[in-house]
Amino acid sequence: MPEQKTYYDALGRWAQASASKAAQLVRVVAHVAGNRYTARPISFDAAGGTEIIGTETLSVVNLAEPADADGQVQPNTDAVAVDVGGRWVVFLRPIPAAFFPAKVIASQGDGAYTVREQIATGAGTFADAPGAPDLTAYNLAELSLGPGAAVDDGTIVLVLTVMDNGNPPVARYVFDHPAYAKYLD
Repeated sequence: MPEQKTYYDALGRWAQASASKAAQLVRVVAHVAGNRYTARPISFDAAGGTEIIGTETLSVVNLAEPADADGQVQPNTDAVAVDVGGRWVVFLRPIPAAFFPAKVIASQGDGAYTVREQIATGAGTFADAPGAPDLTAYNLAELSLGPGAAVDDGTIVLVLTVMDNGNPPVARYVFDHPAYAKYLD
């Protein structure tokens, strides 16, 4: 009886699943519908980056998304596509969370703030990210400790992007600034 290998990493599982199938690197270029996308083959260039090769386009299905929901994969996302019975499939999970620095622009009350994404311009200095929209972010410390408006305008905070459980999911923004920490015993 052949020995069954147990894989604890995604690459090991992919190697097992793709052992007898064709696979290639692709770049997602457009969303078609549901969990279907248009992709183009890519390869590594001499500098170690990736570049689109040829003019061929592929229709790929993202198995990490439901077929009846709007796709969440952003254009220019690179992936490994596997040919399964004549259909190309990828497995790209939406990023569950992303952090970015933001400047508090104004309080909206009740722990809600208008914030704007920042980029680092030097050691300890920041500037507005080009084209960054104003977002509403909630201070987790204030949601559980008291009334809002405790974080000063101009304060730089680290904002976490989280997806809610809506259909389709909507990005929500939170940060945890200990506004009341100096008053706690």
